[in-house]
Amino acid sequence: MSPNDARPYIDAEHPEIRAFAAAHAVAGDPRATAVALFHAVRDALPYNPYAISLDPADHRASAVLASGKGFCVSKAVVLAAVLRAAGFQARIGFADVRNHLTTPKLRALMGSDEFIYHGYTELALDGQAHKLTPAFDRALCKRFG
Repeated sequence: MSPNDARPYIDAEHPEIRAFAAAHAVAGDPRATAVALFHAVRDALPYNPYAISLDPADHRASAVLASGKGFCVSKAVVLAAVLRAAGFQARIGFADVRNHLTTPKLRALMGSDEFIYHGYTELALDGQAHKLTPAFDRALCKRFG
C-alpha cells in the first residue's frame, strides 16, 4: 500500500474517529494536541502483531479503533485519521526496520527481526514533517524497559 492508496483507510470523518480526536484535543494548543493524540492512540490500542486480519475493511482506522488493538500499520492509520480529524495534515509512511527487542515467538513467526513495511505516521507541524510511530504502547515499553 502506498500512502496514496491509504486514503480509504484513513476515515477521519468517521464519527468515532472524530469523537476520539475531540476527546484528546488540547484547546488552543496544536502541539499539545498532537502529543496528546499520539499518546492516546499509542496507549488505547495495545500492540498485537499476532491478530492481523486479511480483510481490507478491518484496516480502516474506525475498525481498528473499535477492535481495541493494532500493529504498527493499523495504529499508524488510526493516528493519521485522528490527527486529520483534529485539523492536522498527516499521512502514513513505511520503512524497513530491525527490531532488536523482537520476542523469540515473533522472530520465529516472521523468520527475522526485520520488519518490512513498518508503518509510521508523518505529521506536518510548525512547518516541519515529523515521523511518529505509535506502535508500542506504554505497557509494552515498560515490559521491555
